[in-house]
Amino acid sequence: MEPEELKEKYKGVQVVMVTPFNNDFSLDEEGLRKNTRFLLDSGVHVLHPTGSTGEFWNLTPEEHMKVMEKVVDETSGRAPVIPGTGYSGTKQTIEISRYAEEIGADGVLVVPPYYVTATPEGIYEHYRALAESIKIGIIVYNNPAMTKISLASNLLAKLAEIPNIVGVKDTTVNFLKIAQHLHILGDKLRFSVGLEPQAPYFYLAGGKGCVSELANFAPQIPLKIYKSATEKNWKGVMEIQHKLGDYYDFVDRKSRESGGMLWITIIKEAMRLLKLPGWPPRKPLLPLREDDLKELREILKEIGLRV
Repeated sequence: MEPEELKEKYKGVQVVMVTPFNNDFSLDEEGLRKNTRFLLDSGVHVLHPTGSTGEFWNLTPEEHMKVMEKVVDETSGRAPVIPGTGYSGTKQTIEISRYAEEIGADGVLVVPPYYVTATPEGIYEHYRALAESIKIGIIVYNNPAMTKISLASNLLAKLAEIPNIVGVKDTTVNFLKIAQHLHILGDKLRFSVGLEPQAPYFYLAGGKGCVSELANFAPQIPLKIYKSATEKNWKGVMEIQHKLGDYYDFVDRKSRESGGMLWITIIKEAMRLLKLPGWPPRKPLLPLREDDLKELREILKEIGLRV
């Protein structure tokens, strides 16, 4: 897929797919294929394997490549597949991104270098070197919580001048900064919001897509929000959003209580309750406690899921 076509198609509900494991923590390849079919049949618009939610950081290089292969093969052109290929080093990022291109991925989702904080010039050179090494489109992943770097509008504008950088997944907690990016960049880059609770407000501000975790087990919900937003049915959007309040609160509250990030574990627990491949989380991620699992079950019932 040409970068300009990818830019046009980078909208709607974009799923950050979990990576399912077997009980011995090996890769569940058939479960991954089953989840891919489930998502495509539901009508989601874009698939993002091997992202943060897909535990790319918890996969061996061989597993990372295999996950990308299976999703691209199973999708067979039904929707754009944009795997996460970002690593701390530019060399590693280029190598895995080239592999994604070789197997037929439509683009790559690339987080800035992390662990060691790069300068804005270093970040620009990171993406420039990548763009010169592949022909497919690149989605820049602005994720300050994980990288300790918040990409400024002027840096994004400079990156937008690179022909095959076509979009941004913006996971900025401060929504005013996202709105500022939308205003300043206009149509130079296609933006999607990476924090799902912000989706209604992002659509209202003119955004075109949401990178959804919820879609792993309940794709009909973000799809309905997106459809209502495209129809400018803001009352309908907010009615659905309010129903999700207890789920979002549960993820936030349990993460704070545990002293860590639990969103991946909670998604996988929900998938297990709904009999979808996903379970178990791989260490250092741990299962929920039994009382928390019981609360999650009740919340899923409240938002209309049959568990």
